[in-house]
Amino acid sequence: MRSLLSLLLILLATAASAQGETLSRIAESGEFRIGFVPDAAPLSFRDAEDNVSGYSIELCRRIASATRDHLGLDRISITFVPLVTIEDRISAIENGDIDIECGSTTVTLSRRERVDFTLMTFITGSAVLSRKSSAIGGVDDLDGTEIAVLEGSTTEDVIRRVIDVNEFDIDLKLVDSHDEGMELLNDRDVDGYASDRAMLIGQVFRNANASNQYAMTRSALSFEPDALMVKRGDTEFRLVADKALASLFRGPRIRRLYQDWFGRYGEPLSPVVAAMYEFQAVGE
Repeated sequence: MRSLLSLLLILLATAASAQGETLSRIAESGEFRIGFVPDAAPLSFRDAEDNVSGYSIELCRRIASATRDHLGLDRISITFVPLVTIEDRISAIENGDIDIECGSTTVTLSRRERVDFTLMTFITGSAVLSRKSSAIGGVDDLDGTEIAVLEGSTTEDVIRRVIDVNEFDIDLKLVDSHDEGMELLNDRDVDGYASDRAMLIGQVFRNANASNQYAMTRSALSFEPDALMVKRGDTEFRLVADKALASLFRGPRIRRLYQDWFGRYGEPLSPVVAAMYEFQAVGE
């Protein structure tokens, strides 16, 4: 009897391992946990009605539906978990507190030492937002300024490289959230706020007087490929997510989503992002 029980336990463990840790937990609980950044419009944010919204959120809802179908569940409940700093977001994936992170995370090799990423979901670049009355038009205008930037972000690395390469005198003000960075800019405590260009556009259009108040650097300061974070080594769940994204990229729906979340903020579909969709529309 003991040997039969041992064999059954081994078979159950093997089946769970084959399905993957994330899928096994979702199959058992019926819950899909999405980590998001509450102030990262237009990728993920809480809207005026306190609903979780954004481009990345729409992609993850699609992945949740694909997960439900893959597991053969009648329904799946979505739980949204707000996470702000990049360290909190990565740790939540590592610790299994969330199943997927759907914010505005740039793919880097150092981050891939701790988490895995899905297919790329967006491509943008770092830029600096400033007030029109003292506009920062390009890199040369950064010398002698005070710039707010998210601590631990890839944009912080970009600005530090700008300082080193150009021997600029830039005073960095490290912040924990986009809202904090925008508050410092609006209160004139810093000369500019640096982040992803797409993120800055979203921040601007949350402000009623955006068109008259802000200026942005004329060109991007870096190349930033974004993707969704999942648990490292859980290839089964990542495959489900990638299949959902590839299916979306193969059809017209992705361009409508882009228009909904970027086009309306004044950011037309760039050839680079269009090519990203085409190249990642992997067939079954």
